[in-house]
Amino acid sequence: MRTTLHRKIGLASAATMILFLAATMEASDKYDMKKRGIAPAFGPTAEQTYVYHTNGALWMGWDSYGNTGDQTCSAIVPGWVYPGCFTVEGGKGFLNYNCRAGYWIVGKVGGEYGEGTTGEYVVTRGTEPGATSQGWANWNEYNKEPWISNTSWTIPTLSMTVKVRRLSWSFPGVKNYYYKIGAPTTSFDFNDFVIEEMVLTNTGSSDVTDLIVGGKADHDVTWNVPFPDWDYPFWTDDIVDYDPVTMTTMELDGDRQSSAANDFGIDDDGREYRGVRVAQTPINLNGKNHNALEPTDVTHYWWTGDEDPQTPAARWNFASAGSRGEDKKDINPSPMDMRYLQAYGPFDVAAGDSLKLVFAVAAGAGLENTQNAAKAAKQAYDWDYNLPKPPAAPQIASDGVQTQSDGTVKITWTYSDAQIAAVDPDIGSADFAGFRVYRAAAAPSTDNQVLMTAEGYTADNISPDMVGSPSNAPSNEWPAHAAGPYTVIAEGSASDFGAGGTYSYVDENVAVGLMYWYYVAAYDKGGTSATHGSVPSLESYYTMTYPLVDDPYGADKIPTAPPAFTVALETLSYTDVGGSESTAPFVAPNPWKREVMTTFFGADNPNVYFMRFYNVKAGDKLQIFDVAGNLIFDRDITSTGSYDWGLISRNRTQVTTGVYFWKVGDTTGKLAVIR
Repeated sequence: MRTTLHRKIGLASAATMILFLAATMEASDKYDMKKRGIAPAFGPTAEQTYVYHTNGALWMGWDSYGNTGDQTCSAIVPGWVYPGCFTVEGGKGFLNYNCRAGYWIVGKVGGEYGEGTTGEYVVTRGTEPGATSQGWANWNEYNKEPWISNTSWTIPTLSMTVKVRRLSWSFPGVKNYYYKIGAPTTSFDFNDFVIEEMVLTNTGSSDVTDLIVGGKADHDVTWNVPFPDWDYPFWTDDIVDYDPVTMTTMELDGDRQSSAANDFGIDDDGREYRGVRVAQTPINLNGKNHNALEPTDVTHYWWTGDEDPQTPAARWNFASAGSRGEDKKDINPSPMDMRYLQAYGPFDVAAGDSLKLVFAVAAGAGLENTQNAAKAAKQAYDWDYNLPKPPAAPQIASDGVQTQSDGTVKITWTYSDAQIAAVDPDIGSADFAGFRVYRAAAAPSTDNQVLMTAEGYTADNISPDMVGSPSNAPSNEWPAHAAGPYTVIAEGSASDFGAGGTYSYVDENVAVGLMYWYYVAAYDKGGTSATHGSVPSLESYYTMTYPLVDDPYGADKIPTAPPAFTVALETLSYTDVGGSESTAPFVAPNPWKREVMTTFFGADNPNVYFMRFYNVKAGDKLQIFDVAGNLIFDRDITSTGSYDWGLISRNRTQVTTGVYFWKVGDTTGKLAVIR
């Protein structure tokens, strides 16, 4: 298991670190793909098709072999991604908690073991891929959800076909919390799990006996910044936990690499761990519902890389241990690099018969939230997937967020009169109430402790291995991104934003050059449902606000998070010192302060926008002088609008702190740089 580390270090120290980490990697895992000569494949291998779940807080990917997540651990394919950020916009890489995960399906035919395992270092063992597909379940209904994907594969040695469908919902319930989810029947949070229905059919002429099915995961936090960066892989401290209340197997990641004493924030700006648990939980096993399951129905197991079982019999022994009372439900190891699984069985499947297993993968921040996610998945199943239904989401076109000439941002969306008048099938009447406009901004940074306190969320404490206190983090502040956290900046009825199917809002509280993310939610009044009881006001979510986009391989369309939007102007009128409107050249921000730019723009290196000269014209010459009159920079302007200067001198070095003079055409001025 590996993550990627992205830091600014000197060349000498970088070389030293690369050598050190490379040596560490070689020594840590004898089954490492690169060491075994299996090069990381950042695209599908032959006959593999990847599909994605990208709803709400939990994002997932799998392929036609039944693998889940990325088999290269490169974070290209999303795997149990939480809080749901699958984007490289704004310098944020992928954030995965799962690599090399899949299924162990092992049984006996005539006393001989046969298997079809996935998620191994050789991608698959004993399986043949089938078809994959995905899409919204209810394209033309009141609400499109759930999002469903299907895949299948066969296991020749067992004469067995495996068909699986995944269902996920995106809406976050009554509160748009970043960390916390509530109990399913009080908050109606249904976006922190993905339900899997697996049907295994014995197509042969012989019975399959002692069949076990396990969900195996090699969990870790994997960053991709922004594409696979194998220069700095390092091992992490995994913490495995089991909850007997919900029969849920969980993994946490102690995010400090030297110890697991802190669970919030590592020294890697903007990619804090945030206390996430990823989990597997049983729902219905061969007709036996979750409320009737016994401890021996579920196997909870973990092991290290050096203990990887090498034969079908050894894998069967791991995955069937719970049925014998020999698994590791009561054994939590010290943090280390490990794998784990949750497995079910053994079952006997007669020739021509089928076995159906329903389980879920879930995620939450902390034990209580993960328990609630597991309970919500089971409630969804018990309701036969007839969940409470928020109104349909508004639609924002690709050009629906635009900078206006005065430097403000206009968000435009569409929502038909028919959608406003639509009858909520659960409530029995039209209950549309209005719109909420949400925004996330790259600045100012967000403080973990403040946000958690506001949400009433308490960090986990697993003594002595983990002391989950955000105040112990190396850095408590981190910038928002496409996953949030989002803030409501406007709320009201449809008439407050327009009429006739087109609506808009102007955000005046924006800064030129700063990155933002927007989405618009429709919310309803709530009411009483015969199925769900009292239903609070619910709202749509961002995964259906924007059009579907191509997945990273261009193989399918997937819903996505709101795209990044940077407030950008080519020309900007302003009031000069004499009180007159002017369109003469000027520079901003002025002064440039490293601390401010780092906090608000993430701009503390020369590859990011620093100072922008506005209202320049093609043919102008930009010149910058130091206080002694020395020309330190000059450039011919080739296009009308604006020009970005990266604080680089004519000799390609960064300029130092000081006051400088500039000239564009006939206009002159001063600027200051404060390192």
